[in-house]
Amino acid sequence: MKESVLRLFNMAGDFKGKMISSVLLAILSVALGIIPFFIMHRIVVDVMAGTTDFKHIGLLAVTAGICLMMKVLTFFRSTVLSHRVAYRILFNIRMSLAKKFVDLPLGFVNKNASGALKKIMVDDVEKLELFLAHNIPETLSSLIVPVFIIAYMFFLDWRMALVLLSTIPVSCVAFLLMMKDSKVKMQEFNDATEHVNGTIVEYVKGMAVIKAFNQTTTSFEKYNNALTGYLNYVLEWFKYCWPYMSAYFVLITAGIVVVLPVGAYFYVNGSLNIATYILFMLIALGFSKPFLKLAEFTDSIAMITLSEQNINNILKEKELHQTDLNLTPITYDMKFSDIRFAYNEKEVLHKISLTAKQGDTTALVGPSGSGKSTIAKLIARFWDVNSGKITIGGIDIKDIKTESLMNIVSFVFQDVFLFNDTIMENIRIGKQGARDDEVIQAAKKAMCHDFILKTERGYETRVGTDGNKLSGGERQRISIARAFLRDTPIIILDEATSFTDPENEDKIQESINNLTQNKTLIVIAHRLSTIMHSEKIIVMDEGNIAGDGTHDELLGSSPLYKDMWNAHIDAMDWEFDIEGSREND
Repeated sequence: MKESVLRLFNMAGDFKGKMISSVLLAILSVALGIIPFFIMHRIVVDVMAGTTDFKHIGLLAVTAGICLMMKVLTFFRSTVLSHRVAYRILFNIRMSLAKKFVDLPLGFVNKNASGALKKIMVDDVEKLELFLAHNIPETLSSLIVPVFIIAYMFFLDWRMALVLLSTIPVSCVAFLLMMKDSKVKMQEFNDATEHVNGTIVEYVKGMAVIKAFNQTTTSFEKYNNALTGYLNYVLEWFKYCWPYMSAYFVLITAGIVVVLPVGAYFYVNGSLNIATYILFMLIALGFSKPFLKLAEFTDSIAMITLSEQNINNILKEKELHQTDLNLTPITYDMKFSDIRFAYNEKEVLHKISLTAKQGDTTALVGPSGSGKSTIAKLIARFWDVNSGKITIGGIDIKDIKTESLMNIVSFVFQDVFLFNDTIMENIRIGKQGARDDEVIQAAKKAMCHDFILKTERGYETRVGTDGNKLSGGERQRISIARAFLRDTPIIILDEATSFTDPENEDKIQESINNLTQNKTLIVIAHRLSTIMHSEKIIVMDEGNIAGDGTHDELLGSSPLYKDMWNAHIDAMDWEFDIEGSREND
């Protein structure tokens, strides 16, 4: 817990002084709230002694009122300061997480469920607000002031002080029983929450598939089971805690129950004066409040610690190595030398060596899972290779700053991600600061312009979450428009026309050919007809290179490529037959 608090405090940056001020004001607020008890005691003693001076009593009453007003004002100011610091820390944490996600290899994001990452980024960070804005100033102040009060109580009458504190050990036993195995249970609670978040995200994202395959009942059952499991776990945990929690809250506030009779006994025996007896009764009525605050704080320690540790585990994840060099390639030939790469422990690329020359189109083909897309993503350092090296213009990509590397490589993926923004801004992502006319020109080259003008607001049309207001082919063409706008010397196309309708595919292919003149172009394709004129075709099979050469060369030298080509031709003939049958109908 101590380490978690220190890490959070360091996140405050220049706001640390405000947090200290918040704690000091909170201590002052509690102290001001105690003073009226002593003033009331003084008034009662004076009245009982018959030395009543109404002017003096009035002055004491005004003083008590001022103390209560100052208590509220100082508490308000303390809360304002603590919330400013809390939300500054939350802002810093979320910005650190966002930057960390950018600096981490893509594999980290892929191996963690989106629901789990969402929980850390949103829920775990938000939980820290209660601790930072309330627990720290209020709990510290609620403990420090009572320490001085207890010392004063012992000074007045050590017997009554012990009586006042007598219920605390018993209540602490109940509290400790309530908190038994809290760390383990909180971890299980965290896992259950992550499972529910992941199931919700999966259910919402998969809605189209669920409906298409009429799996609503089955999928809802999975969703329902996740929620039911979460509910049952929470209720079982609370069912265990409630008796002990009730006992704690009853016992910790029962000081007056023992002070009243024991104090009366001492008073009757003459060993306790009436003034001290009254003071102890007044203190007993409000003495439990700091311990109630402590219970709230302690109860949340496990949750807060776990949340902070989840955040810290991400922040300390190993990032991709960032070079201190600032090398920039002059030419853009690309070379893979004895590359090995594994996802987790499973090696998926085995000593891959290949060259992609500037000005040429290098195509990667092969069965699904053969390693084609992995090769492409290694170029942009979505991961680092386990061994071997990748060079651009003779320079190891690890010696090129990430920002510089991203400025020379453009990607067009099969799975296109669009932000819930306008079409104009989604294309402009390719080149920040691009003029509107540049964006429109790129859209025309990518055959986007006509369909964009037909949308509700043209280029100002919002595409929806994940671009769900557009078809797969439209999203893909917008992605291609980004690459046109970016105009980098290295372009990687991963099934860039897989969703494109046939009448536009030839036009887009022609535009891509114009885009890639004198550039290093790497194409990943399943439709072999789109890459048959490539200068080099590399055939991948189970993480190995099974052949390379031109289309004609591979038909004679690579049985795998020949089989893939024949299957492709058969599929095209089947499509033509279907079209012919439709025309005859």
